[in-house]
Amino acid sequence: MRGDSNPYPVDDQPNGPRKAALPPAPAQRTSHAAGVGTRVRPARPIRFTPSRTEPVQPPSIEALPSTDRQPSLVARLAAWIAIALGWTIFVAWWAIVLQRESARSLGVALGLVGAMLATSVVAMWGWTSYNIRIAKNGKRGQSSMYIPMQWERDTLGRPLELPVAEVAHTAPEVRVVLRDGAKAYVVVDGEEL
Repeated sequence: MRGDSNPYPVDDQPNGPRKAALPPAPAQRTSHAAGVGTRVRPARPIRFTPSRTEPVQPPSIEALPSTDRQPSLVARLAAWIAIALGWTIFVAWWAIVLQRESARSLGVALGLVGAMLATSVVAMWGWTSYNIRIAKNGKRGQSSMYIPMQWERDTLGRPLELPVAEVAHTAPEVRVVLRDGAKAYVVVDGEEL
């Protein structure tokens, strides 16, 4: 037996707590030999998540965490001491480096850093201007051209039936239905949810 039929009933009630899924009573079970136990698609989609009837509102100011609570004086003082200690170590090590190195080697190092920065700036400027020129011409080499979306048909060539934009933007649910070969976007009423 491959398990082509579902011995458990599908409960597609729209809202409220779900009833426990129990196996059907022996009298309700159908015979596989008779070919009656095939699966049937439900009349409407099974809801896996609860639908919303109102748009989700952003959290209120009261729900945000309070920023009034500041760290204690000891914590702020410890942070400033750690910062000062870090800068002191940084300056001390640079003092050691500058005492051991000659002015010429320092000049060479700063010249190399400056040359790398200048090379980076020129390379980024060149690459950016190259990309802008390609975008203005519309030719992108081997990549495909940008094709703006045409809202008359989908990518398979089926005509689209779109609802009014203001209604669709605020609707809690929009379903896509195939009607007479056309893809229709249907706004679901609050009563249907």
